[in-house]
Amino acid sequence: MAGLHHLIYQSTAVLPLSGAELSRLLIQSRTHNDEAGVTGMLLYDGSRFLQVLEGPPDSIDAIFGRIRFDCRHTEVEVLANGPVAQRQFGNWSMGLVNHIESPVIGIDDVQPTLLTVQDAGLCMLLHDFQRHAGNARLQTLF
Repeated sequence: MAGLHHLIYQSTAVLPLSGAELSRLLIQSRTHNDEAGVTGMLLYDGSRFLQVLEGPPDSIDAIFGRIRFDCRHTEVEVLANGPVAQRQFGNWSMGLVNHIESPVIGIDDVQPTLLTVQDAGLCMLLHDFQRHAGNARLQTLF
C-alpha cells in the first residue's frame, strides 16, 4: 500500500439539501468510505460543501472520481491534494458539520491533535468555513 493521502475540496450545492437528504448523503458516504478505508469530514452551510478525505491514494482517487460528478453540487474546486503523515479524522468514516441543525458539540470540541504545519492549515480552513457558515456545529452521527 502506498502512503497516506488527503484531498480537500469545496463546492457549491445546486439546491439546498433537507435534513433527510443530508442524512442519506452521509450514510452513502460512510458506506463507500468504510469499504475503501477512507476517513474524513464533510462541512455543509446550506449552500456550500467543504470535504476532507484521507486514506490510500487509490481509494481517494476512486471516491473523488464519483464525488466530482455528483449532480448535487457544482463548481468543485480542489484545495489540497497530496500525502499526509497521519489521519486527522481516523475515527470517522465521515464526520459532518451542518449549520442548519445545530447540536451542542462544536468543532472546537473535537479538534484533532495538530502535529504539522499542514495540520494547522487544515484546522484554519475548517474554522474559516465554520465562521462563514454562521453557527455551524458538529453533528456526531458516527
